[in-house]
Amino acid sequence: MLGLFFSSLIFLLSPSVFATLTYSQSSGSSAVDLSNPAAPIIYGSFAGTCSSNDVSCNSCTGEIIAGTTTGLFPCSPNNINSTTNLSIVFTSSVPILTAPEAHITNATGLSVGTVSWTSGTSSFTLNANWADICGKAPVNSDSACKKDIDLDLYISVTSSAGGTTGGTGGEVSTAVKIATRYADTTAAGVIGWNYIDCPADDLNTAKVGFCHFVANAGDQKIYAGDLAVSSSFPATNNSAVLYKNLIFFYELQTDADKATADPDAATLARITNGSDRFELGVDVSATPPVADSRIDGLVNGSRYCLKMATQDVTGLINYFTPSSVAASTLCATPEPVVGLLDDKHCFIATAAFGSEMAPEVQSLREFRNQFLLPFSWGRQAVKFYYKYSPKFATMISRNESIRAIVRSALWPVLYFAKMSTHHGFLQALAMLSVVIFGVSMIFLLVNSLFRQLLKQRKKREASSDA
Repeated sequence: MLGLFFSSLIFLLSPSVFATLTYSQSSGSSAVDLSNPAAPIIYGSFAGTCSSNDVSCNSCTGEIIAGTTTGLFPCSPNNINSTTNLSIVFTSSVPILTAPEAHITNATGLSVGTVSWTSGTSSFTLNANWADICGKAPVNSDSACKKDIDLDLYISVTSSAGGTTGGTGGEVSTAVKIATRYADTTAAGVIGWNYIDCPADDLNTAKVGFCHFVANAGDQKIYAGDLAVSSSFPATNNSAVLYKNLIFFYELQTDADKATADPDAATLARITNGSDRFELGVDVSATPPVADSRIDGLVNGSRYCLKMATQDVTGLINYFTPSSVAASTLCATPEPVVGLLDDKHCFIATAAFGSEMAPEVQSLREFRNQFLLPFSWGRQAVKFYYKYSPKFATMISRNESIRAIVRSALWPVLYFAKMSTHHGFLQALAMLSVVIFGVSMIFLLVNSLFRQLLKQRKKREASSDA
């Protein structure tokens, strides 16, 4: 009995019993999500064609789709074909002596691809054609990969006795999720890839992604103001794929555009998915989702027109600004903002901090750009400041004592501005409320203690007089 106990213990503690298979690397996909290493996700985006079957390609070419007049159609910077080969490398914690297998989970007999391996090594490579994977999907199977799929690719090694993977004939396995999106880029297919414009108060659940913006001018940038998003965001038509980025395609207005009856419309007509584009990250965990609204690196004094689209985690860019949106709302001319925080006569820049380039001034400038200028009420506040602040600047700058007082008065404003630009306006407002509440409680406590001490002192004085 004792011998059997130790034999069982040795078996249970044997490294081979606890053998594991792990995803190592891959190629031939559009994107890979390794945020959870134990459950990797491999994505494929199909929107156009690539000349090579070995690597992905950029299908955002701006070419006019045959049978249409548009070059603004769904595309992917990492597009793949159904004939592209997906190669995945797996590693084992112990040597492998039997051939690994790959198949679709819970689909007996649907083996996928071929495995390259050498007996006794601890790694192997699965090579699977995307057409093979798409064609064997339990739902939406289509060897041309013209349907969205969501499946688990099941990798297993069944060992023989003698210390191989699995130890005693058991099976060691792992799974990799495969998710794709397809967009029809033929003349018939591109028609439905514009979003339905949705102002902020429109909760139409049929609308998709980000679906409204207004171009507002900034200093060497344009702000996407009045951003609105559909109630379904970040979901796509494939439950395994979410949206992640805002994309703005833009063109510079030319003299030829200006010579037309509607220059803005002429500039917008030249925008394709091959135009210059700017990618804005989106915090999809926030409600509503938060996007950095700045399209920067532009030239002051030049007019730009933009069209918006939404990009998902596979890389697919779709749902573009429709032509029904007023052209004037999609164009803006960046220009220097003179007066508030930029002009040398501004009391905030010169009187308080001594320089328009001071870090404190930059923080206030960012707050202005992000939370004031994109909104009509904010722009009115800026104009009010422009009108009435200059007359105080000279007076304040001549007196160091007043400058010190102004700096002290501005610190709470500066703190709030920094918190807003780094953590969001609402979070900064909440933190400010907590601070005000805490200070109020401390004040009340100190006041209460002071009153108690004062009462006790009066009692002592009354007793001594008696």
